[in-house]
Amino acid sequence: MKNKIKYLAAFTICLLMISDIFAQDVEPARSQAIRLIARPEYKLGIPPNLALLDWKFVDDNGNGILEAEENANLILEIANTGKGPAQGVVISLKDNNYDPEFKFNSTLSYPFIYNGKTIKAVFSIKAGFNIKTLEHKIDISVKEHFGYDMDPAVLTLNTIEFAEPELVFSGFEIVDIGEGTMGNPEDGRLQKGERVKMKIYVQNIGQNIAPKTTYSVKTTDANIFLTDVNGELGDLASGEVKNFWIIISPNKKVVAQGELPLYLTLKNEYDRGNLVNSQLPLVLDQKPAEIVKLDVKPDTEKLRKQVVRFEFKDKNIAANAENLINIGIVPPSITRRQNSVGIIIGVEKYDYFPPAPYAENDANTVEKYFKDLLGVEQVYTFINFDVRGYFFGDKFNPDYGQLRKAVIKGQTDVFIYYSGHGIPAKNGEKVYLLPSDGRKEAIEEQGYDLNEFYQNLNALGARSVTVFMDACFSGASRTTDTYEVQNLVAMKGALIAPQVSQPWLDNLQFTVFTSSDYNETSLGFDDAGHGLFTYYLCAGLQGKADQNADKKITMNELKDYVISNVTENSRNSVGIQTPQFHGNGEMVLAEF
Repeated sequence: MKNKIKYLAAFTICLLMISDIFAQDVEPARSQAIRLIARPEYKLGIPPNLALLDWKFVDDNGNGILEAEENANLILEIANTGKGPAQGVVISLKDNNYDPEFKFNSTLSYPFIYNGKTIKAVFSIKAGFNIKTLEHKIDISVKEHFGYDMDPAVLTLNTIEFAEPELVFSGFEIVDIGEGTMGNPEDGRLQKGERVKMKIYVQNIGQNIAPKTTYSVKTTDANIFLTDVNGELGDLASGEVKNFWIIISPNKKVVAQGELPLYLTLKNEYDRGNLVNSQLPLVLDQKPAEIVKLDVKPDTEKLRKQVVRFEFKDKNIAANAENLINIGIVPPSITRRQNSVGIIIGVEKYDYFPPAPYAENDANTVEKYFKDLLGVEQVYTFINFDVRGYFFGDKFNPDYGQLRKAVIKGQTDVFIYYSGHGIPAKNGEKVYLLPSDGRKEAIEEQGYDLNEFYQNLNALGARSVTVFMDACFSGASRTTDTYEVQNLVAMKGALIAPQVSQPWLDNLQFTVFTSSDYNETSLGFDDAGHGLFTYYLCAGLQGKADQNADKKITMNELKDYVISNVTENSRNSVGIQTPQFHGNGEMVLAEF
């Protein structure tokens, strides 16, 4: 009997060991801990050190917010930077807000994470159709069997309830000329006894697609005859306009005064935002009103701060201070640019706006790079209250500006750097550089139109123009982990694509490298004391961008390095930032 028990125990332990090999990632933490105790190799030795190396939130539409019927993955890269193995690691998520429509797998388990190794834990997240608008603070816990746990982290994730479509009538036209019609007279109006074609325009002015939209038109007057009154319009995107035709013929007995009893219904598969039995403004012997098409813009400004983010960073989370690159050290280069001029602008302090964090540091550091690494012959730097009044016109106007005096047409290389606020007009059609004494109420008078800025630089006739700009034009201030974002201008709707001159299309020697897209916020990097774009711009010029190790930094190399690092690291902060590049990628910036 004793032997049977002995063999049974041994057999059970073997089964447990085999099950570890083939176990699925997801299992209860308690069950995992019980199995660990049964295994002899689970013993205390040299301790591990678990650290959150990186994290990503990847949602279907990429906006960092979980919306109705959207799927996402939360990806955590956990590294063991210690000297011993981490044993019985359990990663768990706990949400502080309950919504049955917000679902995710809450636990993943790993028998071992060996020293020097990294695991990638993927949590699937799903938002149901009836998801609520909530802020979810998700505690991230990483426990190790012997207590060598990772410091906890908190992820803030926002869910947004279903954004409804809204179907509306936009207008109509009367066609009483051509086959199948009889107009008397043919005047584009509807009279008794006529048979005309009516082209009806409809629009989706909501914030979501209206899938599989159908239409129907009916009348309550037996003396009005209708044909082709039912049909399908397909999907209507937000802001999209479509039209359809019906045939209408009122006989001589119609007695209606004012609008005819003609009713339009629009429905979509969501059964949300429908238009039901809306009376059409059709009046006998009256010219139709102008067709109305509304410019629908997503109201994303209020969501700007709601993208997924970590609530705080502990000493184990990525972008540790000890990993910082010292961009204050400028390596010597052999590049010398005769007949070249550089203008550097850094505006951190404003009279009537919140500060632009680290813009002054940015300018002072870039000054060293212009002189010592790019080899610019003449460099002029303007900080804070140097940039007032008509500064931009005084410097850049091609007819009377000071820069014009330093440029020999076809021979001079011009380099410009700007760090500070950019700001849009209230209608979003133009964007401006902002002097330190600029006022919100006088942006169009005091700001310097970016379109004019590029045009004036191009008009100088320099051999080449290179512009680096660490500023955003979304209407939000530069934000960091410690500086909250602020609205700089009361702009209605979201800035999508202002009309800005593009001289690089015709002038192959005109190059512009900006810190973010027009509808994004440019971030600051607290640990480095610089703008995130400027930090990686200087790091790349130091040599980090020299991908082929030929001791040359080209614009293409710098572009690839900066865009990759800024985009990736902005995900670990308070918003996505995507630098934009236009121009000559083959230009050699520096040689060592």
